Amino acid sequence: MAGFGGAVKLTGESEYRKALKSITQDLKEVDSELKVVASQYDKNDKSQEALTAQSEALSKKLEAQAKKVGILKDNYSAMSAQAEANKQKHAALKTELENAVSELEKIEKESGKTSAEYKLQAGYVSGLATEVTKSTKTLEQNETAMSKMRTELTNATTEM
Repeated sequence: MAGFGGAVKLTGESEYRKALKSITQDLKEVDSELKVVASQYDKNDKSQEALTAQSEALSKKLEAQAKKVGILKDNYSAMSAQAEANKQKHAALKTELENAVSELEKIEKESGKTSAEYKLQAGYVSGLATEVTKSTKTLEQNETAMSKMRTELTNATTEM
């Protein structure tokens, strides 16, 4: 009998969150700079100086937003690939459980429920069932995280 595996989980989300937080802070700073530029000039001031200052502030904001979108896209791609690999591991774990249950039923027919072999296999099936449950819960959490990331990516792209 093969040993059973652990729960599958997405990695890299904490690094993604740190980068996103940093860029969001940069965007807040650029937004603040833009407000300062806007307040320095009269609302009707269309001078070259005013327009240049506003253009520079808007360019900084666009640059920061583009950086944010780039990081989101890179992280989303990486997490998508990992989520797909995790789904495959989960499917393999479920197949292993099904095979172990079949083997348990076969042992029960041949040796009965009181045999040492049956008890050993029953323990193995129980462990696998626990791992499948954990893996299912983790996959659901991964889907939620991926959904949130898709929403952030869409919002950031729209904002840009």
